[in-house]
Amino acid sequence: MKKLYILLCGATAALLIAACQGGKTAAADAEAGDTLEMKYAKLLTIVKHGDVEETSDAAEGIDYQYTEAIIANPWKAGTMLHRYILIPKGEEGDKTVAMLARRHSTGARCTTDTVRTPVERSAVFIAPHCQLMYEMGCQQTIRGVCDLDYINIPDVKKRAALSGNTSAQNPIEDCGSSMAPDIERIIALKPEAILLSPFENSGGYGKLDKLHVPIIEAADYMESSPLGRAEWMKFYGMLFKKDGNAPKTALAASCEPKADSLFAKIEKEYLKLKAEAAGYPKGLSILTERKTGNVWYVPGGQSTIGILLKDANARYIFEDDEHSGSLAMSPEQILAKGKQVDVWAFKYFGGAPLSQAQLLQEYDGYKALAAFSWGNIYQVDTSTEPYFELTSFHPELLLREFIILAHGERFGKLRFYKK
Repeated sequence: MKKLYILLCGATAALLIAACQGGKTAAADAEAGDTLEMKYAKLLTIVKHGDVEETSDAAEGIDYQYTEAIIANPWKAGTMLHRYILIPKGEEGDKTVAMLARRHSTGARCTTDTVRTPVERSAVFIAPHCQLMYEMGCQQTIRGVCDLDYINIPDVKKRAALSGNTSAQNPIEDCGSSMAPDIERIIALKPEAILLSPFENSGGYGKLDKLHVPIIEAADYMESSPLGRAEWMKFYGMLFKKDGNAPKTALAASCEPKADSLFAKIEKEYLKLKAEAAGYPKGLSILTERKTGNVWYVPGGQSTIGILLKDANARYIFEDDEHSGSLAMSPEQILAKGKQVDVWAFKYFGGAPLSQAQLLQEYDGYKALAAFSWGNIYQVDTSTEPYFELTSFHPELLLREFIILAHGERFGKLRFYKK
């Protein structure tokens, strides 16, 4: 890893540590550290500190170890959304807290959360991150969730049913809606971190901001690269405690090693599938959404879905578009290209699959899609299939789906979409 100095928040102020349990503090001056290579993620920078010769306290013989995680603001280029200081629990971590506190200054220009790791109790507002924590082996740290009805993880449902049972081990509390969480229930959980999705111009998190609990802003969904989003698991692995008896070292006690190996496996499979798809002629054209009200939202050409379709060597009617988010199109704009749509694959929530008659009842214009005329309609019910839980951090699964839709079943059977 390359040694370098990172200038944070445009300031050279020092870190204020509020308490050993973590909390909001002011941003710190930059220290020499090892910047982890992020191959795909553009919004996340991780810098590890710990070389004794680089600290002003070297005479004490203390190797102060902590990690900085810097999240760029997806909605305002050149600014930071959040910065985190991860400090291991225990005596050595306490010394690091004291060291950083000695360098305090009131001149900081941005907000930082200090997190003592590994986190053992958390409230997780996002279903895909709950699923990821199970795969990393730190599911027991989940003590509260939001939007329980939309989580397709059987063990989460099982543990949530145990809420209120004082003899139950590691029950999960239903904290209500992620848009209006039950603050009293969250307080009762005594979480060491809250994981949620940030939004543009959200104006903060209301009462959650006053709990003095680190809020981890999971901006991974704003990465346009499918592997870029998945790479964020390296950061999440640093945060949480691995299930089972805690080993002696902070690294071994965390999910970091498991997260690193999981991402390496995902990356290898994704690149393998991409290379195989590139060896076939250009595939069928795929449309992934259906009309919502008077608007037909479709993926931009440089969005996560747009890139997945490209990597599947499929055709896409907006593949030349340069936007990384959704495109708000009129139905007429979509139908003007309807004859170019070979496959229509969309998501729905609950109930039976929509028949062609029901689709026409919803919007008669669907019949202008070539895929509709040919019966090439594929649907996935996200109320029963863990589509979002799995594909958010497993882009190789969705890439395989699109390859099968574009090139046929030489790659196997579809896992999520059904004709």
